[in-house]
Amino acid sequence: MWTAASRLAVCLLGVGCGGDKPGDTYEISFTEAQAALLLRHSFDGEPPEDATNAVGDDPDAQIMGQYLFFDTGLSGNGEVSCATCHQPEHGFSDPERTSTAIGTTDRHTPTIVNSAHNRWLNWDGRCDTLWCQAAGPLENPDEQGTNRLAVAHYVHDDGDLSEAYSNIFGSLPDLDDSDRFPDHAMPMPLDTGDPLNIAWDGMTEEDQHAATTVFINVTKTIAAYERRLSQHSSPFDSMLEEFASGDLTGGDHLSDEAKQGAMLFVGEANCWACHAGATFTNKEFHNVALPPIDGIDNESSGRFGGIDLLLTNPFNSQGEFSDSLSGADTKLDYLVQSPEEIGSFKTPGLRNLLDTAPYMHGGHFETLTEVVTHYSEMDDPPLVGHREELLLPQLWSEEEIASVVAFLESLQGAPIDSELLGQPAAPL
Repeated sequence: MWTAASRLAVCLLGVGCGGDKPGDTYEISFTEAQAALLLRHSFDGEPPEDATNAVGDDPDAQIMGQYLFFDTGLSGNGEVSCATCHQPEHGFSDPERTSTAIGTTDRHTPTIVNSAHNRWLNWDGRCDTLWCQAAGPLENPDEQGTNRLAVAHYVHDDGDLSEAYSNIFGSLPDLDDSDRFPDHAMPMPLDTGDPLNIAWDGMTEEDQHAATTVFINVTKTIAAYERRLSQHSSPFDSMLEEFASGDLTGGDHLSDEAKQGAMLFVGEANCWACHAGATFTNKEFHNVALPPIDGIDNESSGRFGGIDLLLTNPFNSQGEFSDSLSGADTKLDYLVQSPEEIGSFKTPGLRNLLDTAPYMHGGHFETLTEVVTHYSEMDDPPLVGHREELLLPQLWSEEEIASVVAFLESLQGAPIDSELLGQPAAPL
């Protein structure tokens, strides 16, 4: 039951209270300040421009990328695709805590829905473009387990893919010359004795660059497809339309319980400080003191190590394969690697959570109730680093937790166009 104190708090947050007897009804109205804070989460679903990917909005690249996203040919065993872990029927995430591909991943697969709005990719931010993120799993032996020469040959040797590629990027290099372009090769600076690295070192720098260009162009088409995976138009968005028209009750798009949760969300708990903006994330990293869980590195440095990986990644936004080399993309210039980042992970967006359980970077929690309870209690010590200082125990009642969960459920958007949920007949 709502306690007298919590009911008083909700009244102060903007609920018009009518009576004290069970069964009394209350006309809920938001304050102008609450409505203004919630309106900061307005979302039309349109992805921002990506200057690093010249084909990001090219319809031909989007079709080719969609085809390749579901194509098991881009894997070392011919059985794994991007969709193996990013499953459309589960919000382009995975219902398991960690994913099974060629091997097993060491973190929960995050959704790629609305990922075009991210500033950083991966839980530790090791990439800052969608196409960089797409490249990593391809050459990861536990994920798709292929290599860039195999990818280049696969596109070159398939008539439809070769034609689609040439239509978008121009002619492929002459990969038929096996002396110049071995069937399998990739740089492996941490294992220089691996046959893949030896084959790579046997290539000229010019041919290495040509093969890598094909590889990255492939990932840019995948990123172009992913830019289309937008999910919005939720009941919450309809409530914001009521606010914009001057109706501070928000209409009947949310239940009273969900409205009470919205008030708590922008109230003293300051949830919106980290879960801000259109997709409910400030796009940065925090240590939220999660409990230990099997199957992941519980003492990972998180963002602290992710910065090293990002800055040394040849596929970051300032690298030679970026299409934005004019200095317009400067976010890397302002990175500061501080002990504050140890054990911190990316703040996930909160839209469309009904599709993407379990939650957190290790799939720590199966339900939204468990997630909200964790933030309400905050009684787990950090396993590494120190906890985000904004996070203070709220000690919410069960009813208050349920109201915040109801609010989070109201962020579920309209279904994604079914034409985007599978492999097209051809990449053209």
